[in-house]
Amino acid sequence: MLPSVFKTCVPREEILAGELSLDLFAAKLRLVVEGKAPHVYQDPTTFFINTFATDGLKTLIAEVFGRLVGASVGSPIIRLETSFGGGKTHDEIALLHIAKTGKTISGLERFVNLNLIPERPIQVAAIACQYLDPINGVYHPDTGITTYTLWGEIAYQIGGITGYSLLKGSDEQRVSPGTVVLERIIQGEPTVIILDEIARHLRAAKATLVGKSNLAEQVVAFLFSLMDLAAASNSLVFVYTLASSSDQGYFILRSSD
Repeated sequence: MLPSVFKTCVPREEILAGELSLDLFAAKLRLVVEGKAPHVYQDPTTFFINTFATDGLKTLIAEVFGRLVGASVGSPIIRLETSFGGGKTHDEIALLHIAKTGKTISGLERFVNLNLIPERPIQVAAIACQYLDPINGVYHPDTGITTYTLWGEIAYQIGGITGYSLLKGSDEQRVSPGTVVLERIIQGEPTVIILDEIARHLRAAKATLVGKSNLAEQVVAFLFSLMDLAAASNSLVFVYTLASSSDQGYFILRSSD
């Protein structure tokens, strides 16, 4: 006879103390990027200690970073498609922490062969697209820079003031830049670009006119440029999420060549 769950499962201390906040169950990529997330998400070691090593997460980590270190032939473009609450934001946060911290994360060997992880932190941009604001922009108080577009935010997160200056005009005018300027920003260095909820951003961007087109069309043009660059390079992996298959109607990706 198997022992009961009451004997085999011991509740965590915060549960017994009545201190568990329900908002801890809603991971927010934006807050982690800004350094404002709860400790359980913000601290890399704590995050991975509290994360179950699912086969899906282990495969994702190995595919992304294995490609960047040249140890495996992973896809340069990866789509995470789950329903709301399906764990895709958790996966994105895992990739972000590994890119920023690398092998020094305690317990990371539970998730991946450490030979697949870069020796040092790598370039990463992680954007919760639903929070982009093409009218008022996203203000960065540390530098005084305001970004207005997806490409402006990517350039700023990867290259700071210098990176942003390379496409400042394209950002302010809401016009998609080409692959040449993206190459100058990335500079051939191992890079991960993570975009969350692209379809929601596209829906909102349709309302912003750009010349005879709109911002949604410019965003699609940029995403195809980004995919072209990723497909032609071993140093860039592009990861994006859709909430459901219905979002594919707003954002149809072609496979890598």
